[in-house]
Amino acid sequence: MPSLQSLLDQVESATNEIVELEQTLVRIPSVNTGFMPTGGETAVAEFVRDRLADDGLSSEILGRDPDRGNIISVYPGADDDTRLMLMSHLHVVPVEDETKWNWDPFGAEISGGRVYGRGASDCKALLTCQLMAMAIMKRSDVRLDHGLRLVSGADEEHGGRWGFGWLADNHPESLKSQFAVK
Repeated sequence: MPSLQSLLDQVESATNEIVELEQTLVRIPSVNTGFMPTGGETAVAEFVRDRLADDGLSSEILGRDPDRGNIISVYPGADDDTRLMLMSHLHVVPVEDETKWNWDPFGAEISGGRVYGRGASDCKALLTCQLMAMAIMKRSDVRLDHGLRLVSGADEEHGGRWGFGWLADNHPESLKSQFAVK
């Protein structure tokens, strides 16, 4: 089992990868206005699925609507029980007045050591952290007693009827965890 320090060292050495991942996520416009058609979360979910697959992690996309996908991935443990779920969402709020922006809202430009763009902090930065945590664990062959579940949903900004609410009603097994953090 790798030491905590070796995992932290990997995070440090992956700085460029982390920034590029964040930029890629921000550049995928997944705007949730609250009124259909809206969202476009499936494009983000597909990117996440492919990114996880690159590190040998499987996932599935479930959605009430083809454009409103939710991504679910489980980092396997020694047993089939997942005790912890990492939660996030795949969409961003609308760009109100683009003339007030100093950068393209979906450009993911870097200035002063920060990534600027719609969703750069809420919630694509959290999703970036979650994806990198799972990738570094997998690359380091971290073995868990219990699985770790990542679920990133659609429609968090407008009640979750296309995201976590829909998953709870239609695929409750996809949310099965003892604890969750967002």
